[in-house]
Amino acid sequence: MLQEARSKVDDIDPFSIIGKEGQYTIIDVREPNEVQESGMISGAHNIPRGLLEFQLKPSEGFPADTPILVYCAVGARAALAGVTLKELGFTDVKNLGGFKDWQDASKQ
Repeated sequence: MLQEARSKVDDIDPFSIIGKEGQYTIIDVREPNEVQESGMISGAHNIPRGLLEFQLKPSEGFPADTPILVYCAVGARAALAGVTLKELGFTDVKNLGGFKDWQDASKQ
């Protein structure tokens, strides 16, 4: 299931978006307690993976072509969330990977 999800959602290198974060809607799909412990990307929205279907729909305020980046702790849940978003009708979804990947990229 995870391997299939990874094949359906393209990865994006965190280094490639440094300074361009405002061009994307960034969604942190970790649970709130994880975000509380380690923080999150500035401007990101925390929507746990299990709630995506209820909080994001192209027909309700988010255009289907909104560029969306998803991330989690290591990238696995983000891949699965990316598939969910595509199934909901979003067309420009990429997996940013894990929060630590972002932290490492933003320090350099």
